[in-house]
Amino acid sequence: MARGKSEDKITSITEPAASTHMAKAKVGALLFCKQIHNFHLLKQKKGCAWRLRYMDANGKLRTATIGRFPAMQPDEAASIAKEWRDNDRDILREKASRKHQRHQAAQEADSRILSTYLHGIYKQQWLAAWKEQNAKALVAKFEGGNLSRFAGLDMGEITKGMVRQWQADMAAKGLKHATIKRDFNDLRAVLNRAVADEVLADNPIKGHKLNPPPAGKTATESGDKDKRRLLTDAEVKGILTGLELFAEEIRTQRRSSRTHGKPDLPDLDVVNHPHWFIPFCHMALHTGLRPGDLFSLRWEELNVRFGRLTKVCEKTSHAARSGKKPAVVDMKLNDTIKQIMSEWHKDCGKPVSGLVFESPRTGRELDSMAHRKPWAHVKRLGGLDEKLEFYSLRHHFISALLVAGVPIFTVAKLVGHKSTAMIEQHYGHLCPDQATVALDIVAASVAGSKNIKRVEQG
Repeated sequence: MARGKSEDKITSITEPAASTHMAKAKVGALLFCKQIHNFHLLKQKKGCAWRLRYMDANGKLRTATIGRFPAMQPDEAASIAKEWRDNDRDILREKASRKHQRHQAAQEADSRILSTYLHGIYKQQWLAAWKEQNAKALVAKFEGGNLSRFAGLDMGEITKGMVRQWQADMAAKGLKHATIKRDFNDLRAVLNRAVADEVLADNPIKGHKLNPPPAGKTATESGDKDKRRLLTDAEVKGILTGLELFAEEIRTQRRSSRTHGKPDLPDLDVVNHPHWFIPFCHMALHTGLRPGDLFSLRWEELNVRFGRLTKVCEKTSHAARSGKKPAVVDMKLNDTIKQIMSEWHKDCGKPVSGLVFESPRTGRELDSMAHRKPWAHVKRLGGLDEKLEFYSLRHHFISALLVAGVPIFTVAKLVGHKSTAMIEQHYGHLCPDQATVALDIVAASVAGSKNIKRVEQG
């Protein structure tokens, strides 16, 4: 019976023998098994390690560690060594492969972190097609802005529930529904792009719709309606007065600088407009262009000789890259703004190309917020309410056209909208009663052509 038990042993190394080797052998000494080729116990500075030597596919002698003694007993270590040898396994190669797979999985997981993707693969899209300030504005939303809670998340783990909670939190902070919707669209666009870039298999919030705003909180029913109006005569006068005083203030400062040690500075008394913001503001007032469109406006789009403006709107410029038609502002300039821009063209040296309002320092496009400081100063000089927004100049332009009875479709085209929906939604309260006019025309058509003419003339 004793002999049978000995023959059943998988290794010749017993627990007492292993303990003696650990206690008395020198560091580096090997205790080999007589039953499993090259299976052995290595004495180390602290404890011992079970190991197996084997030949890999390239004929190279390799040594793989199985475990440590006494945590792993001889029979357990020997069973593992026998399985490796019987199946001709290259353990070190397998370990290297698993390590590579773990590393690759970790990299893939890291690439799915929204902020990492934003500054990595997605950044290539900015560099190729976006304006610098647009890219900065998007990044700002995820870095300290309204979308910052999503920045550190794995994009694949963003849920519709998270978005619902985010919407509720943003609404509780007082954000308007339109702002929340724009931010949500930006988040969804980033996730859609991650799918296109094969970083994600699917957009986890695909098909999600925001909850509607509470009753009475739509854009036209809120305080926004008060902003979409004509400027008063006093406000228009205040803007023009503020611009005149601003120009004179700048000229006075320049005279002082030239007199007191800086004679090489350009003489601003010989130019029509001593600061870019002056024609910039006049253009906003007379054309209704958005600030973003003014900042990107080029002389190729503004024909001062013939008084013609043809501008692709920045908000829809991306449409051209996807084969769609962008919105285009195409209008004839009135005599006042034509004169002002002709003067500015002369002040700039009559360029045939380039930015109309370039940075005086860099020669590149101005920052998207560059108008805020001079606008605040012009308001102070003109005695205007400090809460009056620069965008009110666009509201005034649209409102003036509608009050004058210009057809909504024409107004939409002039201000760079591809449809009348936005005008109808936000400025409908300014439109004249077109239904009454239409009914009068129908009645006149029944009475005869003479009456039609009288209605038209009346």
